[in-house]
Amino acid sequence: MTGALRGIRSAACGIALVVPVAAHAQFGDFLNQAQKKAEDAAEKAAEDALKKPPEPAKPAPQQAPGAPATTASSPAAPSQTSSSTAASTPPGGPGGVYGNRYDFVPGDKVLVYDDFTDTDVGEYPAKWTVRAIPGHNAGGGNAVEVVEIGKRRFLKSRYQAGQHQDSSLQFLRYPIKGDMPKNFTIEFDADVTGSVTFFFTDPHGWGGNQVEIGSGHQPGICRSDNSNGRFNAAGGVQHVAIAVSGTQVKLYVGGERVLADPDGVVRPIARLGIEFPEPSNEMADHQMIATFRLAEGGKPAKQMLAGEGRIVTHGILFDTGSDVIKPESGPTLRSILSLLVEDPGLRFSIEGHTDDQGGAKVNGPLSDRRAGAVKTWLVNQGVDAKRLTTKGLGATKPIDTNETAEGRANNRRVEFVKV
Repeated sequence: MTGALRGIRSAACGIALVVPVAAHAQFGDFLNQAQKKAEDAAEKAAEDALKKPPEPAKPAPQQAPGAPATTASSPAAPSQTSSSTAASTPPGGPGGVYGNRYDFVPGDKVLVYDDFTDTDVGEYPAKWTVRAIPGHNAGGGNAVEVVEIGKRRFLKSRYQAGQHQDSSLQFLRYPIKGDMPKNFTIEFDADVTGSVTFFFTDPHGWGGNQVEIGSGHQPGICRSDNSNGRFNAAGGVQHVAIAVSGTQVKLYVGGERVLADPDGVVRPIARLGIEFPEPSNEMADHQMIATFRLAEGGKPAKQMLAGEGRIVTHGILFDTGSDVIKPESGPTLRSILSLLVEDPGLRFSIEGHTDDQGGAKVNGPLSDRRAGAVKTWLVNQGVDAKRLTTKGLGATKPIDTNETAEGRANNRRVEFVKV
């Protein structure tokens, strides 16, 4: 992916990117990665855009810390077979962010990142397996494959109407030694019209082993071992996030927290996986996910600032080649705003970083504009502009390798440096 498209990563890295226009129109503003096949055209488009005078982002006024939560609406359900269906504006609106009921902050160290672009269409994804480990339930079942819809790759259940099909189980090829970290996060985009289960250790091992989204083929129903919840299933592909802290599990769909279970996971966790439940009806044709991200949780912003004098964030998101902030950025932005409100003498240099997949003539200016958009958002919340400076550093200061998808995801970030 080019720097124009990689830009600065979002939920997984300070600034992120989304898909090209066709997929964007179909699925709305969710975490996306541009396809490698479109790199050249995308970079040229980004270069052309940079020739124009930059327009500052114009976020709508947001809630002050502690203000009552707002309710986010959901986009219209997209067609799963056509890339021409337009989706309505995502929750939060252009320039806006999700309200206080969305408090998810992604982990700051990416362990696994998979947008399925390293797998050919029609094949099984390379970072997943159906092989069981000794003493645990086996995987496999109904066939799944990588498909491309609107120039975006999905892992999808192969539904065949009128035929009996088993559930499909996929295990992540991530070696777990003893247990997962105490705090970690999982993110992916899913067609919530269908159903998907994320499981810890074993599928069908109730007692703290899984979170169901679309439980029992019922759209809008979710559950863990001890808790039940509801979400708006009319939005088609939505961003799904899971936060694990010890035994606690929180589930987020779209712009809201929809489930919290203090004892939703049994430790130790031996492995992680995804199940598409038995496809008993046409809802199974909506069983698919995209842009999977597993990350280890990090230090709170205040702790990072006190210990290191800077805050490294991976939760401020942008559209591809754009400086418009995505609504999922709300929790991270509000955490920075709270620090500035709490300490009137605090000043930040806002620094944007990218991976090395694009040229400096694209990455540098784009990262600078995105850092400027973050400043604009904070100023719109009442922060004195004199307390904030901006800098776009492109790919000049990596914190991880650029040789893997996970490393590149870690390098795409926004930093707030105390000055």
